[in-house]
Amino acid sequence: MSLERIDSETYNQNPSQYRLVRGDTKDAPKCPFGHSYEWIGYDDVNQKFVRFTKSVFKKLIQKQT
Repeated sequence: MSLERIDSETYNQNPSQYRLVRGDTKDAPKCPFGHSYEWIGYDDVNQKFVRFTKSVFKKLIQKQT
């Protein structure tokens, strides 16, 4: 399964639409090697898991701490 990639431009259009969730969240996809992600993106509007670019991920992980 290929996850939609969310870059800074897309994220900045509606940042409240996206959030980070724990990789062990129910129904979270596995990484390509079959392991759980530590963190994964989630699109609350479309109700699906997404993949963030590194710049968006860094911004969101800083909010977590």
